[in-house]
Amino acid sequence: MSELSNLIFKNKKHKLSSPFGSRAVINTSAGSTSSFHNGADYSTYNEKLKQYAVTDGKIISCGIDTAYGSAKYVWVEYPKLKVKMLHYHLDEICVKKGQTVNSGTVIGLTGKTGMATGIHLHLGIKRLSGSNYIDPEKWSKEEFPALLKNIEKSKEKPETKPKYKTGNYKVKTAAVLHVRTGAGTKYQIKSFSQLTSDAQKKIKTLNNGKPANGYVKGVTFTASQIKEANGYTWGKTPSGWVALDYCEAI
Repeated sequence: MSELSNLIFKNKKHKLSSPFGSRAVINTSAGSTSSFHNGADYSTYNEKLKQYAVTDGKIISCGIDTAYGSAKYVWVEYPKLKVKMLHYHLDEICVKKGQTVNSGTVIGLTGKTGMATGIHLHLGIKRLSGSNYIDPEKWSKEEFPALLKNIEKSKEKPETKPKYKTGNYKVKTAAVLHVRTGAGTKYQIKSFSQLTSDAQKKIKTLNNGKPANGYVKGVTFTASQIKEANGYTWGKTPSGWVALDYCEAI
């Protein structure tokens, strides 16, 4: 099994029953197979499981292969994966030529049409740039994860632009606003003694002469840089980084 086959069967029970490459000839009621297996077979334990597309793609061919015992098949082209995949021996075809598909689209039901001795998926893969079949299990382990990650990353929503700009601010809704060594909650909080003398003076003035480990409500400062991190907008002040979400522009 592989990440690829798990996506095709939506993690339903299956196993690799015949790998890619040389193998003994298999005699079936529809004829004898080749001694070279140009795909990978996945047994579904006699269940006619649904087979799904693995990502966005298009059906480029489907039908009945009369040359090989009338096996039902579907070819799916995946431009972003740079391959096309063959689903073979289907019991039922659930798509049409030219149809666009996604990871929720059912390609067909697993079967044993054509030269087959039991219910299984024969999965064949070819690169869009070539005509030879490649090993599905090897491709799934060595190339598929990175390609899939890139596809998922491209679907992520773009980061929203900061609603704050460089300029002057005042602490508005925080009793004590932590000042950090960097833009983000993972960075260390600075102590009162690590703040600039000007910031210390403002804090004491607004806090009845007492120090505080951060900017107290009402402290003003200038933000010279803006960054987004951990769901907050951070501004770089002379003493360090603060979350501008608790401040107002002045």
